[in-house]
Amino acid sequence: MAENLVTTAYEHGVNLFDTAEVYASGRAEITLGNIIKKKGWRRSSFVVTTKIYWGGQAETERGLSRKHIIEGLRGSLSRLQIDYVDIVFANRTDVNTPMEEVVRAMTFVINQGKAMYWGTSRWSAMEIMEAYSVARQFNLIPPVCEQAEYHYFQRDKVEVQLPELYHKIEV
Repeated sequence: MAENLVTTAYEHGVNLFDTAEVYASGRAEITLGNIIKKKGWRRSSFVVTTKIYWGGQAETERGLSRKHIIEGLRGSLSRLQIDYVDIVFANRTDVNTPMEEVVRAMTFVINQGKAMYWGTSRWSAMEIMEAYSVARQFNLIPPVCEQAEYHYFQRDKVEVQLPELYHKIEV
């Protein structure tokens, strides 16, 4: 069933597939990777994003430490059977990890060719601003996008807070 859905979507112009290490305990990435491999789609013809944070039960298997960002993304790439993701998202902030460590780790995985870009997911405007400030201060790569919650009851962030932030950081 998953193969039929993904194939139909792809054949009708859907080319972005968003997943996370936590979705079905990694099985969503395995399923998507198997479909991509079986279909033989050119890597340049689709976009894959994944999210890092909730990787496993051990302390070292979750959060945004350098260790987990690198190992979590390595695991995602293995399950997806691809060499890189287009965007790796930091799937919420980690109060136990300094922002500089997060930005440095994301810059590292990009420089290693494991991700093209990094983004944030469910971060506040203030947290995104901190990441941009750290990136600018240390000549690192800032996040390129925010995957925000947006629905009828949750609109303020996308309609007010993020436009104000983007104006401040000139993006």
